[in-house]
Amino acid sequence: MLALRRGGMRNAIRGPAMAALAWGLAACGSSDPAGEAPHARNSEVCAPAVLADAPGARPATIPALQLWQPGASGYAYGVASRIVLDPADGAALAETAQVLAEDLERQGGRRPAIMSGTPVAGDIALSRGHCDARLGAEGYGLRSGPVLEIQAQESAGVFYGTRTLLQLLAQGSAIPAGHALDWPRYPERGLMVDAGRKYFTPEWLRQHIRELAWLKLNVLHLHFSDNQGFRIESERHPEIVSAEHLSKAELRELVALARRHHVTLIGEIGMPGHMTAALAPHPEFQLTDANGEPAPDKLDITNPLARQYARELVEEFLPLFPGRYWHTGGDEYMASAEYRNYPQLQAYAREKHGADANAKDAVLDFVNWLDGVVRSHGRTARFWHDGVSGGNAVNVNPDTVVEWWTDFNPIGDLLPPPPQEFLDRGHTIGNASYWPLYYTVGAAAGFPAGLPPRPDLCSMYESWEVNEFTGPLNAPAVLCQTVHVLPVKTVATDEARNLGAKLFVWTDSPEAETEAEIAAGIAPRLRIVAQKTWNSPRLTPRYAAFQPLAEAIGHAPGYSLPAD
Repeated sequence: MLALRRGGMRNAIRGPAMAALAWGLAACGSSDPAGEAPHARNSEVCAPAVLADAPGARPATIPALQLWQPGASGYAYGVASRIVLDPADGAALAETAQVLAEDLERQGGRRPAIMSGTPVAGDIALSRGHCDARLGAEGYGLRSGPVLEIQAQESAGVFYGTRTLLQLLAQGSAIPAGHALDWPRYPERGLMVDAGRKYFTPEWLRQHIRELAWLKLNVLHLHFSDNQGFRIESERHPEIVSAEHLSKAELRELVALARRHHVTLIGEIGMPGHMTAALAPHPEFQLTDANGEPAPDKLDITNPLARQYARELVEEFLPLFPGRYWHTGGDEYMASAEYRNYPQLQAYAREKHGADANAKDAVLDFVNWLDGVVRSHGRTARFWHDGVSGGNAVNVNPDTVVEWWTDFNPIGDLLPPPPQEFLDRGHTIGNASYWPLYYTVGAAAGFPAGLPPRPDLCSMYESWEVNEFTGPLNAPAVLCQTVHVLPVKTVATDEARNLGAKLFVWTDSPEAETEAEIAAGIAPRLRIVAQKTWNSPRLTPRYAAFQPLAEAIGHAPGYSLPAD
């Protein structure tokens, strides 16, 4: 069970209904990011057929299909069904076919054969070469007839087409006749897990990699260090590792599983704040105030040896995450009023950046230095937005990704800039809005138990879009209504530098919920994030009607978590 809560039904559907749109399934040239050579076939039929979209007839999937045209004769999966690869795509799609076969076995008890050649009735045909430019790298076309055909421009799109197939088969062996075109609006869609404060088992993470793929979510961000723990094996600094932690072998297995499921893992070591666990064995690297009192969670960014220690941590773990990004935190070093207690920060900044520099410039200097470390390894650095402003002499390098989560933070930058300001500075941004994307376990830092309340599912589904950035000051004042205390911060709906959104699991009180309870709590929210970030026309405007659809579609094949 997904353990979905029911919400109210007062908000009207957002956005206009989809009009008739052109689409088609046709073969043409393609290239794949894994390095397969471009190929072309049947180029004479590259012009797509023009068919009217029929949104009311769309089969139930999460996320919903972008376009659907009903057909005359549907598909039936049976005991003789095979997975058939186009001969030109055998190498490129072999792994996708293997994952599909394994999932079909988990789902129905029989593993179909995989072959290359010509499909017959009852088969599942996989190929690349779709020519519709709207599909991009992750979109696909699906035709349900005597043969179930999935075709995309790239391997990732074929994989996502197989997720749609599996969701449809979860509801019955017969699939309605028709053609679909489907693609995501946002390139980044996923989940962040605070695995620093709370230990998550490899099995829990494995299950959620499969669950992300099931929902066409493509990012798992692991925040594996914080004040309460450092939870990944370190060969260079074993003294900082918590008793419960992931081994490097376990992490490599997770990375391999994620790659097979087109999920990118992003690692994070937060610094220069949130470092109690990493600094406890190294008090010599802790920042001290004017009275000589150490701050156990703060790295002394004016100390060259402390910076070298930070570099060693980043350079040990960054290679374990083969994706494009590395997250370096950058938030909540201290409240604005605290800087006066650490005069060495201003002195450092003025020595390096001139007489107009302030103490915050020392932090921004460190952020840019970290960006240089990450870039030297061919990666792009990411930061939380509430720690990368406020200087007089230093601006954070615009080649970084800024994740925006709050409009107010008493233990960081009090009133951080809005997301549009970061875009104007040249940054790419990600939507990490406190409301509705935070799932905080236990009391959030600085709040009594139960406050602030978690965003209700109704509001999340009915009232929020990925171009809306909402913190505590402008969160809805009334649940399941678009009533805000302050105006919502927005960026343009077509802003290409808004990467998308993730659900953020913060374990502020690690023992307040078990792994199983967290899994149950985030399940409905992941489904809403999937729908919002794919940004297709919703099957229903009301969460109360979306909930039973989610129940019917269920979890990824083989999904189960041991009872706590």
